[in-house]
Amino acid sequence: MRLSKMCVPYFRSTDVGSEPTRKPSWRIAFAIAMTAGLAACGSTNTENLGQIGAVSGYFGGVVADEPRAVRVARDVLSAGGTAADASVALYATMTVTKPSVAGIGGGGVCVVHEREAKKVEVLDFWPRPGTRTRADQTATTIPSVPRGLYALSARFGRLQWGSLLSAAEQYARLGVPASRSLVNDIEANRARIEASPALRATFMPDGKLLQVGDRVRAVNLAALLTSLRVKGPGDFYNGSLGADIAAAVQNAGGTLTADDLRNYRPEWKAATEVKHGNEILYLAYPPRAQSASPVITDGSDVAAMLNRYLADVVSGDTSGQSLSGRSGFVVVDRAANAVACMTTMNTPFGAGLGADAFGLNLAAGDAAQAATPLIGPALMVNPFVSEYYYGIAGTGTPAGATKQIATMAEDLIGTGAASGVALNSQGASSVNIIRCLEGTPPHPESCQFIADPAGGGMAGVR
Repeated sequence: MRLSKMCVPYFRSTDVGSEPTRKPSWRIAFAIAMTAGLAACGSTNTENLGQIGAVSGYFGGVVADEPRAVRVARDVLSAGGTAADASVALYATMTVTKPSVAGIGGGGVCVVHEREAKKVEVLDFWPRPGTRTRADQTATTIPSVPRGLYALSARFGRLQWGSLLSAAEQYARLGVPASRSLVNDIEANRARIEASPALRATFMPDGKLLQVGDRVRAVNLAALLTSLRVKGPGDFYNGSLGADIAAAVQNAGGTLTADDLRNYRPEWKAATEVKHGNEILYLAYPPRAQSASPVITDGSDVAAMLNRYLADVVSGDTSGQSLSGRSGFVVVDRAANAVACMTTMNTPFGAGLGADAFGLNLAAGDAAQAATPLIGPALMVNPFVSEYYYGIAGTGTPAGATKQIATMAEDLIGTGAASGVALNSQGASSVNIIRCLEGTPPHPESCQFIADPAGGGMAGVR
């Protein structure tokens, strides 16, 4: 009997509040592989759309660097949401559970595959510098997450916008136990936290760094999330709320005006395409280098493109990239819609200033740190039958870029293809992957959901 014709018990890789493991066991890996292929047992109860359990059997999967956000995204898939819906909920949750790399005041970029429309597009909401009105201001950016996520939801979502923010709002208001993933970032950036009163208040209560399981609570952020949930992003960018936020940022010494908010728009762009057999690899950004040494010597178009990304890493103009606060996640739903995103605060925990009364910390605006990543997220899809094959997203730092390039070479070209790639050690190096090398939806049993242990996250599938 084919695996896709079987029904097996529900699998969950970790429980709420538990500490994520740093060493995935073979049992978890086997269970993920087994549970990935249950499409034939699945169905969607349209009467219960929006409720967890509306989809039975296989509903897709998600990999990311923060376990609780993964669980929220997985619940959205279980409720009948699309990959876009799950991505919005995941990102929103990370603004509370991993604000070091994903905040309302930050941004990101996503590669999005919509199977029914047979299209792959890039949603670019990378944060842009705000307007400087005084010489003594600290460079900060225009918050791009609310409009970026709303654009993703409006174009490719299925569930109501407000429902996708509810978990994040609840966590911010009632508090949520700090994960190992967040605590690792807190410990690695103690000096930055100590230097910012706003960050100290959240992550060093009573003068002590938060530990795993300690409660993170952000009441002001909860109020901002409530406004976004109820009103959408309109008041944030065009209304009195936006004017108040801009004034608060300027009073705190940051760069942002009401016109910056009113004029900001995320951009839908064409992806950079590379042919790979019958499939096409879609990338968020083209490499900066026009040519490169053949470190990966396969001779294929994919190898040539990866070599150009490697050239970017060693070009010598990436000093700010190593300090970047970034993360990557991949989501696939049961219909083979897929989203691969990179989030950013430009530096870990952003600029450390913003509009404290609104719980808003802005991404750092320094030009070197705010540059687009050395390699962004990528999806591989068969354009003829619109089947999903591969998705990968990392941190885009020198370390993350070389790790992502080497992983893609090994996965797409073959074992040993990355033998000449010298891994970089500058910056965070987490890389998350969803491989379906026989294609899904026909063969969901071929899918592997791989969360990088370096990120402290997990894979959530069924």
